[in-house]
Amino acid sequence: MHKRLFVRFVRWVGYDLGISPNQITLGRLFFFVPGWLAWFYRQELAVHTGLPWQVIGAFAIVAVSTVILFDVVDGALARETGQVSDQGKILDPLADKLITYSTLGLFWGAIDHLGLLILFLLDLASTLLRGVQVEGANHFGKFKALAQNIAKIFFAFAVLCATPFLNIGGNALIWMAVGLASISVGVRILPAKIQSSILVAIPQILTLSNLGAGVTAIWCATQGKIGLGVAFSFAAMFFDLSDGAVARKLGVSSTFGKQFDTIADMVSFGLAPAVIVCSTAGWSILPMSLGAFYVAATLFRLYDYGRSKDRTPKGFFRGLPSPAAAWVVISSVLFPNPSLSLLILVAAAILMCSFRINWIHFNQVIPTIRSSEIIASLTSGLILALATHTAATLFAAPIIVYVFSPIWRKPLR
Repeated sequence: MHKRLFVRFVRWVGYDLGISPNQITLGRLFFFVPGWLAWFYRQELAVHTGLPWQVIGAFAIVAVSTVILFDVVDGALARETGQVSDQGKILDPLADKLITYSTLGLFWGAIDHLGLLILFLLDLASTLLRGVQVEGANHFGKFKALAQNIAKIFFAFAVLCATPFLNIGGNALIWMAVGLASISVGVRILPAKIQSSILVAIPQILTLSNLGAGVTAIWCATQGKIGLGVAFSFAAMFFDLSDGAVARKLGVSSTFGKQFDTIADMVSFGLAPAVIVCSTAGWSILPMSLGAFYVAATLFRLYDYGRSKDRTPKGFFRGLPSPAAAWVVISSVLFPNPSLSLLILVAAAILMCSFRINWIHFNQVIPTIRSSEIIASLTSGLILALATHTAATLFAAPIIVYVFSPIWRKPLR
């Protein structure tokens, strides 16, 4: 549905309005400047306008995000109308680099300078290689750009919501972009046989990153660094979502990879959430018993997932997926009530084993997301933030909507 609407929009821009891809690229640069300046001078603008600086910052985020999203439009329009030009091949990547690194430069005090420098050099090398090769951006370059853009959101919300621990997620994404950019450059210059070996290893590297983030979250929780533990748990979810998508995109799969993924999920989405909750609620008998119950439910959920794929409707899960359950649990830690976290821990464990209920697959959510779901997420997030006076509770809103989604998202019979 959304893909058809996007194609119609691209055709309307190109055929009805007569706008060329290069004009869109130049327009992106033109509209980027006000957004960049609004963020840079948000404090001064707040004094002159009387608006809270957070409102001006939010406007800047929306403006820059819109400019970034239109990067997809100019490329699609060039392919749709056949207006691929040598000027566009140079102008588009240069505009992308200017927008990307000008935006990342706004967070100079929070960003990892070494990671940013390496990423810039790899981007430069990739752009030069694209100039002498026929191929455009490969899949790894596109994933790298996605990681960069998500990192910007983390850095921006760390400032906007006064939650510095989000900078850790932003820097983790920067280093992920470094890895993806390295692969993107490598597949352009390495022999085909070596490229094939690299492609097989990539999903397993992402799974290893999932496991590493989960172990780090556990360590942070045992040291009382709950905020860091929550951040690494979200990073583990991102890696888990990426490894399967990348494996399917590359057409690689292995028995070892599936078993390794299950082990990583058990640590990151079973053990880590339980340890985080026990750390906040205290290491007494009740929290530890409920934590053990949650870990056992996660293990049973993963076991059922492996043996029930043939009986599960396509595009859906039997029972609440373990990453979603982990998101519910660690989001509850953001609320200033340990007893609530324990109740949600038990509820999430029960939902994971509720095999008669079907939740839509993660990779089906974004392409089919509905306006009502977006509005519900925004509304519930604002209510939670106002009720708890904690902006970080905004992260709980999407998963709340997802948990209740079986009411209106049902598999076709």
